[in-house]
Amino acid sequence: MNQATKASLISAFICPGGGHFYLKRYNTGTLLSVVTLGALIYLLNQAIARAQDISQQIISGQLPLDLSVIYPLITQPPAAEQALYSNIALVAFAISWFVGVIDAYRLGAIADKAAE
Repeated sequence: MNQATKASLISAFICPGGGHFYLKRYNTGTLLSVVTLGALIYLLNQAIARAQDISQQIISGQLPLDLSVIYPLITQPPAAEQALYSNIALVAFAISWFVGVIDAYRLGAIADKAAE
């Protein structure tokens, strides 16, 4: 398997930026990893905060333990400002993952041509 394929698979399935680390492009790999993991941490924090809020309402007795009452609270969209930041984090996550795979393949193809 050539370096381009290995690097793109590492970036696609392990971590964005992982293919860059494989190709010894540490600055780019670090940037992609930090952006992706930062966006993922933000999104997970928002999901956990929402789950904790709902569970606290259940524990305090404000909400009954009934799926027909809880499900709409889980699926309702967040407040406007929170939705904006969540959308930005989601877009940053997706773009950094996509760019990581494509750029790792591009850099691997350059390295493959240089090795020939």
